[in-house]
Formats: sequence, C-alpha cells, structure tokens
Amino acid sequence: MRRFILVSLAAVWLGSAGCDNAADKAADEIRTPAPTPVARTPTTSPATEPAIQPASRPAATTPAPTAWQPSEPKIASFAGLIGEKPATWIEHPPQGRMRAANYTVPGRDGNEAAHVVVFDSIGGSIDANIDRWQSQFEPDENMDMVEPQISRFKAGGMDVTLVELAGSWMKMGAAWFTPDQLFIMAIVESPGGNVFIRFTGQTATVEGARPAFIEMVRSLRLDDP
Repeated sequence: MRRFILVSLAAVWLGSAGCDNAADKAADEIRTPAPTPVARTPTTSPATEPAIQPASRPAATTPAPTAWQPSEPKIASFAGLIGEKPATWIEHPPQGRMRAANYTVPGRDGNEAAHVVVFDSIGGSIDANIDRWQSQFEPDENMDMVEPQISRFKAGGMDVTLVELAGSWMKMGAAWFTPDQLFIMAIVESPGGNVFIRFTGQTATVEGARPAFIEMVRSLRLDDP
C-alpha cells in the first residue's frame, strides 16, 4: 500500500512538471514576438545609358584629278615648253608616266599616219641614247648600213640636237623590225632637263612632214606662267 502511494505521488509530480514546462514554453512564445520579415526592395538594373558614339568626322575628300585638256590647235605645250605646231596634228592624252605629249600626224595619199611623242624623263647621255636608238635599226634591202644623221641648232636660247635614222625599226616592245621607217629625235636641253621629241612612222609620211616638225622644234621656248 505504501509503495502504491509513492508511485502515485511520483506520477502526479511528473505530470505537474510537464504541465509547468508546457506553460513556460507557451509563455515564452507569447513574450517573444516572431521576427518581422523585412521587405526587400526589388533590385533594378540602372537604366542603360546609350553608348557614346565617337564624333563623326567629315569624310576626307580627294581632289578630283584634273581632266586632260588639249592645247589650242596651233599650240604645242609640254614639259615646260611652248611653241607652234600645224593645226592638222591631232593631240592625244599622254600614254604612260614618261610621256609628256602625244600627237598624230595624218598621212597623205594613202600613206600611214605618223606619231610625235614627247618624253621628259629619259636617262643617259645624248651620245649613249644615240647609240641605243641606232641599235634598234637594221638596213632595208636597198641600204648598206644605218648611220645616224646628226645636226644641232638653238631654239629659244636652248641647245637642240637632231638625230635622224632610217631603215627597219624595232621599237621597244615590238616583236620584230618594221621596214621603211624614218626616225627623227629632237633633244632640247631645257633648264628643267632634257626633253626628247620623237617623230616616227612610214618614211613617206615623216619625210613629208619633216619641215613642219623642224619648224615646231625651232619655235619652242620656255613656257613662263
């Protein structure tokens, strides 16, 4: 009986302690408020700024090349020189960086046209060039050999050397010799350097226009601006 009473008292005590603990826990929950959730400000990316474009520069303008203009019909103007020429000579734009002027001399009586070409950048001495030009010729059938005919005079106070060769000519770039050719080269020793004026073509055409060519060369003078 005594043991039963002791066991009953122990049970009552444990139940009372459990109730007290539950009560204490409930009181703690009442006394400690739940943490207030902090509202988060939504993260927004800064407004995208427009990309800074480099300041536009005006496009560089390349001056348009000066259009070639022929001289007056009776005027020959090239390489710092000016003179008179026959009106029948047809002027063309220079072909190639070494050429200062190009003219076509019409043929007569069915003969081929001849050509006047002006060079202002041929190197070498006058004698060396004469030897080179002579080497480009072979005698025609009725000739023994090709010998240059050389004469000298003045034009506008400048020394002029005139070289004439006749025969079969193989000009630079040609595959073979062309027969019945007359080659006249006037070398004008101008203050700016030697100017070479070449007159070539079928013998009949060049020979017929030779006096006009010589007259044009003799008329040359410095083209003062």
